[in-house]
Amino acid sequence: MFVRRNCAFLLSSSQRRKTVRTYAHSPDYITRDEILQQASTLQLAPMMDYTDRHFRHLIRLLSKQTLLYTEMVSANAVAHERHSHQTQYRHEHPHASEATVTQNYNVDYIATRFLTQGTAQEGPSVLQLGGSDPDLLYPAARAVSELSQRSEYHCDYTALNLNCGCPSPKVAGKGCFGAALMDDPALVRDLCQALYEGGQQQYPVTVKCRIGTDSKRSWKDDNDEAQYQELCHFIETVAAGGIVQDFTIHARIAVLTKSFSPADNRKIPPLKYHLIQRLVQDYPHLRFTLNGGIESIPQVQDQLSRMPGLRGVMVGRAFCADPWRFSCADALLYNNDTEVPHRWHVLQQYAQYADAQEQLYDATTIRRFLMKAVTGLFAGEPNSKKYRIALDEIAGLPKKGIHTPISELLLEAATKHLSEETLFRSPLESYEFQTQTQNKDLVREWQADRHATL
Repeated sequence: MFVRRNCAFLLSSSQRRKTVRTYAHSPDYITRDEILQQASTLQLAPMMDYTDRHFRHLIRLLSKQTLLYTEMVSANAVAHERHSHQTQYRHEHPHASEATVTQNYNVDYIATRFLTQGTAQEGPSVLQLGGSDPDLLYPAARAVSELSQRSEYHCDYTALNLNCGCPSPKVAGKGCFGAALMDDPALVRDLCQALYEGGQQQYPVTVKCRIGTDSKRSWKDDNDEAQYQELCHFIETVAAGGIVQDFTIHARIAVLTKSFSPADNRKIPPLKYHLIQRLVQDYPHLRFTLNGGIESIPQVQDQLSRMPGLRGVMVGRAFCADPWRFSCADALLYNNDTEVPHRWHVLQQYAQYADAQEQLYDATTIRRFLMKAVTGLFAGEPNSKKYRIALDEIAGLPKKGIHTPISELLLEAATKHLSEETLFRSPLESYEFQTQTQNKDLVREWQADRHATL
């Protein structure tokens, strides 16, 4: 299929032309792909219940360049909601054209909660979809494309991503997608084509996966060569569709045959960065991003220096636990010296955004999400726990009939519990302090709090 160096089964260029489909991409696709490549150095991982539009807005205030991933969105739910509301609109307007239907059908909870962006300036961002049926992924991608054409909503993603890496029993087990899809690479290729066609060939399609599953061998198996060959088969099969050039790979195997929780799958199987390094070397025409176990900018820099040709590094829990840790990303990873002056400035900007969001949506349902996004902004600082408790109290105020603007409440909580030194410390000062202390407990504390609230 694709040429792989140091491989016993290299195919000739004529053979590859017969097996690899090619596309003449649209100008919109090309523009998006260029943005995707430029932003890929550092990537915010998709995390359910965390990387919603409010948290992504916060990260965008800290970094203009970082590539942001949404939380995974169920393609089935999007497709069914779209079908239901388009059917209803056609029933109410029997003579409406298809263009009229797509521009005017009611956009309900799934679309506004998961597909829309916080502002028109979210920047480089990827919508991750989960599903295993091409007939549902196609209309889900079409819903994204349709929403992007409606001026009353913000929905301008750089790319679409297929989730082939989540090991959760709800996803890979009952849902039969996520990491379970790695065992059927031909289906993954078809799913990616459905996303591409459903998005009207306007969006690059990427894949997030693991290095494999335990369907053929135990996670304890140390036969890296056999595992690598299976990973190569997956990569080659998916890439042969001519659509996917970009793979983000969590460098652990996904354990699906045992009672492993997502946390177990994140901690117990060993990280095998060397397999990603081999992919980078063997498939120079494809793009690879490393995911798993990375918690700081120095670690990002280290992996990029160790793997020449690596497209980028994806970070998840550390971003959520301590987003300020990455406030120097633009300067250190993208050679862009423009940076925010301090966290008080960030909080003021976010407070304005929060007020605007509550003007658009019901405060009793949205305020909890707005407050959750900024709980980790002062992680590790003196009195940060008191600040978080204050945000929890603010999140419940709309239900008690309190109508004070959320911006006022948020800024008051910060000034009441946090020192001026904390509020006005620059990103560089914070970065130098963090690199000296290397407080890894922040991620573990965040993880413990996360489980306590689920």
